Amino acid sequence: MSDAPARVRPCRADVTASYDIGVDGYEQLWSPVILPAAVALVPWLGLRDGSLVLDVGAGTGALASTIRSAAPGAKVIALDASSQMLRVAHVEREVPAVQADAIVLPVAAEAVHVVVLAYVLFHLADPLTAVSEAARVLLPGGRVGAVTWASQRDEPAQVMWDDALAEAGVPSLPPRRVDTGLDHPQALGTLLRKAGLVPQRIWVERLHRQWDPASFWALATGLSGRQRLGLIGPDARAVLLARLRARLNELGPEDYWWEGEVICAVGSKPGSSAGA
Repeated sequence: MSDAPARVRPCRADVTASYDIGVDGYEQLWSPVILPAAVALVPWLGLRDGSLVLDVGAGTGALASTIRSAAPGAKVIALDASSQMLRVAHVEREVPAVQADAIVLPVAAEAVHVVVLAYVLFHLADPLTAVSEAARVLLPGGRVGAVTWASQRDEPAQVMWDDALAEAGVPSLPPRRVDTGLDHPQALGTLLRKAGLVPQRIWVERLHRQWDPASFWALATGLSGRQRLGLIGPDARAVLLARLRARLNELGPEDYWWEGEVICAVGSKPGSSAGA
């Protein structure tokens, strides 16, 4: 038996709490940054009028409009663990929404044509089980599309922010994202095969964003940043934020440049093509 420590995976409650409290920042700031790679999946999903699409970890449902444009007769259902993210998907984008766990899909076997797992596998305690669940609910010939992180280069502003919080003794949060085993094309291909799917296409997409002091501040103090800052008292938090704002204002545009790479993968379920 190996003496190596078990790999720590994210806990659903921690991930859900982060998105529930940070939904506004995610919708306005982060979703537009990462959406293009999810959009790049759509042409490879075999969509047609009548397709039933399960968007697992749908967040605020931002991908629904692209799916509907590709196949106007397709029906999209958003599934997510975060009730606040689903509220935006349902109210703002009129997407049917179901609060549920990606590891135990509340869907019958061989019931849908397409499953999307964009930016979700690295949040889960068991990514393989989630992909296996996607395979279970797919009709024969149906397709799964996934997006995971390959790498990212944190902007100097973010490095300075993280260092300042550590120096101030602000406790870290439990892991919300673990990329290990999902961060290169071969790993995703292996994951699809283990789930009984046939890889169709796996590729890398590059993302980037030029932040500025105002938008970076809104991003850093929202999402999980709001939770972490909440771990210290209001007086200490006010002093720390004042120090951070002063440091950020000294940085130049190049210090707010962010870039990353993600892996897109599409796999199909063996069998005859899923009809509309």
